[in-house]
Amino acid sequence: MLGRTSNKKVILSKVRRFASVSDSRSLKKYPIGSEIQGYVIERAERVPDFNLTAVALKHQKTGSSHLHIDREDNNNVFSIIFKTNTPNSTGLPHILEHTTLCGSENYPVRDPFFKMLNRSLSNFMNAMTGHDYTFYPFATTNKKDFNNLMDIYLDATLHPLLTPEDFYQEGWRLENEDTKNKMSPLTFKGVVYNEMKGQVSDSSYYFWIKFQESIYPSLHNAGGDPRMITTLQHQDLVDFHSACYHPSNARTFTYGNIPVEEHLKKLNEAFVTFGKRSPKNVLNQPLDYDSNLSVKVKGPLDPMLPPDAQYKTSVTWKCGAPTDIYETFLLKLLSSLLMDGHSSLLYQELIESGFGSDFSVNSGADSITAVNLFTIGLNGLSKENSEELDKKILQIFSRVEAEGFPDVKIQALIHQMELSKKVENASFGLNILNSLVPNWVSNVDPIDSLKWDSIVTRFKNDYQSRGDMIFKELLREKILTQPYFKYSMEPDEKFADKLKEEEELRLAIKVEKLSDGDKDIVFERGLKLLEKQEEKEDLSCLPTVNVSDIDREARFLKINTQVINSVPIQSRLSPKTNGLTYFRGVKCISAEELDTDMIKYLPLFSSCLTNLGTESKSMADLEDEIKLHTGGLSANFFTHSDPHDTNKVYLKFGINGVSLNTKFEKVVSLWKQLLLETNFRNVSKLGTLIKTSTADNLSSIVSSGHSYARSKASSKISPVGNVQEHLSGIENINFMNELAKFESEGCLETTVIPKLERIRQILLTGSAFQYNITTSKDAISDQESRVINFNEGLGFGSTYAKIPYSIAFEANSTIKNEFIKIPSHVGFAAMTMNTPSFSSSESASLQILSQLLTFRYLHGEIREKGGAYGGGASLDALNGTLSYYSYRDPKPLNSLAVFDEAVEINAKNIAEGRINEDDLEQAKLAIFQRIEAPKSVRDDGMSLFNYDIDDDLKQERRYALLDCSLDDVVNTSDKFIKNTKRSRVIIGHETDMIENSDEWEVNELN
Repeated sequence: MLGRTSNKKVILSKVRRFASVSDSRSLKKYPIGSEIQGYVIERAERVPDFNLTAVALKHQKTGSSHLHIDREDNNNVFSIIFKTNTPNSTGLPHILEHTTLCGSENYPVRDPFFKMLNRSLSNFMNAMTGHDYTFYPFATTNKKDFNNLMDIYLDATLHPLLTPEDFYQEGWRLENEDTKNKMSPLTFKGVVYNEMKGQVSDSSYYFWIKFQESIYPSLHNAGGDPRMITTLQHQDLVDFHSACYHPSNARTFTYGNIPVEEHLKKLNEAFVTFGKRSPKNVLNQPLDYDSNLSVKVKGPLDPMLPPDAQYKTSVTWKCGAPTDIYETFLLKLLSSLLMDGHSSLLYQELIESGFGSDFSVNSGADSITAVNLFTIGLNGLSKENSEELDKKILQIFSRVEAEGFPDVKIQALIHQMELSKKVENASFGLNILNSLVPNWVSNVDPIDSLKWDSIVTRFKNDYQSRGDMIFKELLREKILTQPYFKYSMEPDEKFADKLKEEEELRLAIKVEKLSDGDKDIVFERGLKLLEKQEEKEDLSCLPTVNVSDIDREARFLKINTQVINSVPIQSRLSPKTNGLTYFRGVKCISAEELDTDMIKYLPLFSSCLTNLGTESKSMADLEDEIKLHTGGLSANFFTHSDPHDTNKVYLKFGINGVSLNTKFEKVVSLWKQLLLETNFRNVSKLGTLIKTSTADNLSSIVSSGHSYARSKASSKISPVGNVQEHLSGIENINFMNELAKFESEGCLETTVIPKLERIRQILLTGSAFQYNITTSKDAISDQESRVINFNEGLGFGSTYAKIPYSIAFEANSTIKNEFIKIPSHVGFAAMTMNTPSFSSSESASLQILSQLLTFRYLHGEIREKGGAYGGGASLDALNGTLSYYSYRDPKPLNSLAVFDEAVEINAKNIAEGRINEDDLEQAKLAIFQRIEAPKSVRDDGMSLFNYDIDDDLKQERRYALLDCSLDDVVNTSDKFIKNTKRSRVIIGHETDMIENSDEWEVNELN
């Protein structure tokens, strides 16, 4: 034993020595104090846990900071970041973020950012506004593309045109409702204005933003309060850009394998014309209070929650500054120990007990600008429980201070932290950027933040010497002995009406102040904006990659498929697994086994497996075991069409797990327990699960209404769409709300539990799973043996069988339009039609059509003219549907009329040359962005395993996409789209034109 231990030390010593040599070589590239392209290297450190070198540099002329992450990864990332403290809640930073991307000195075209989406092979392009910062990131694996986009981003942010027309379009404007009719009433329009109206309709967002305004009033509402947005003037935007968008106030970030010298050369050329300014590094401070403080505000009623449980309340402590990286780390661990999962004390005492429905959106440890906030909050409270929440939380904290935390929970946390380092993520560079930006702009050293291993090592040493006293002292010093901030949102059943009345009054006041001459100016301004939106542009100034840059032959991974002891196993051997094994099992379910009226129970069943516990173990104990030995377990039901036949539907059940290679036995052992022994008769747990599942449904719809509208529309014309709607659409939300009613009436044992037990019986007596294992070469043999033993232990009735789910479905000859009412001030429209199967070359042509419709017609009509936040067309190629959609749309009914005209206008534009070969090429580029995007190792082989799409089928579709002509697009759209049945759905606010029409069926959420 001593000899073996000694041996291990020698081996580890050698590994560390080799790593040190590698680290030394990396650092030699970046000598401290050396100058590169106008920058000076201030710091360079190797971060071996993530196999990267972090280099901090300063631009000599402007003082701009740059962070370069040198890592052998071809998915290169760039971002420019500005500190943007806003003086008010007019949405200045947000509207500026939009308008900077509407044209610049070197690229004077309307919305070059959007137009680059289909002139690029980027896998990510965006711009984002935080509470006191704005940043512009992109990622691409193509070097030419990287340079193109970097030029666009730098010119857009440093030299934007910021025309009045762009401000009116993206920000807000007064305009005639019908732009071409001077006599039509005046109304508020604007993309950001409508976006924020939609946000205010989301009760979770409204709770969060009012919380921030209450505890941190100096930050204001950077996104914009609709009431204040309409006070903003164009000159305010110009002045704010001049003050904030300067290199001295900028931080830049690059990541990947492109040499830093190339990045710095571009940056220096862009910055060299600027002088040096004092950066806007003022850190706004939160509310100052030295005794407990309570704030109450009014908020919207949530129709998904019981009338007597509408309060949202949180209790917050200020806990030091984010600059103390280790203490901030400990606060996040404390938050996890207290709140995460079934075994956490706060979950048991506040959620499982029925005191509240779930944790509020602001709960947890959060670093905001100059302070760490530690918040515990609940949704679904009665008035009495809202008033008692702070006392109850303090009682629980006092108990924690006295009793501490079991060692198993802390060991499980350590295991999760160590395992997370090993997960290879395709968006690693973007993830690093997103994690660093909020604190970097608040003067937290980004390289110190990256040194994850040293932070975790310090904690492990700390815990070894002091035990859970670390957390007891933190709780006592930062929370129990400090004043707190209590924030409550009271329900106001007339809240939506008051918002509407406020907007109408604000509009009336503005209109009343206008003279006839002013109204003439408003009308002419609207026509001028419309003319600009419709004019044909010369886009030759914009750079582009070409379809010729795309390999005609795809590069496929080696996927092994074999049958061992009658068990089908697909395996992928990869060095990128970093000592992890990824596991998935999938089985088909037939209609003979499971009636269609049981489909709606399936999502609840899959949630039960990891939320109820078993006959012999509580969920709390099981969860500790899962966290201590695995990277997580999950289950799901999903549906898809056969790639060759859209009328052949598959309904499948899948289980997933990940662990260290050495702990994979635990994954299959735990799954065996969950599948065989889950205690569906744990009524208390089941009731809690149902309540938490329904608590945030309205926010989900308001934030993703276009997806719900598309799903609902597809369900009326497509068999697979019909199944999908019951799994994850509005129908599923309505059903879960019914179950919540059963729970409140004490009917679960008779109405629900027998169905769940029946589903388990169906799954275990039917055909077996097929399996996928992604791991390393040295581990595969052992893992295959464990999977075979697992399969045998479940005792399936037969071996795996690929069985379709035969659903009796026939779309009506006349499909009635459906309007679903929700309390939102904007809407979501969708129109869907059937298309041929994935394997058809015509499906590829329709995918290109969807891109042409989006980029060459719908974006302009729906967003630029209509004022919606977004809109377009998308092809669900596998399931055979083409959908048009609008998102946060002030006039969704108008958008449906736009959808109806889209294909004919597209064909006309092609015939008349307004859509040409360049547009076709750009449509193909937009599609190949997704096809060529880097994939995480856990996703290797999943299109084959889950959906039966093999490499030959992928290659055939690749050829069809590359070879598609404009004639193919027109002919295919004539054949499949022009006269096909169309299903229309709107989700949104009340519309008289709909409610008084025989063409529409009007429904409300249960």
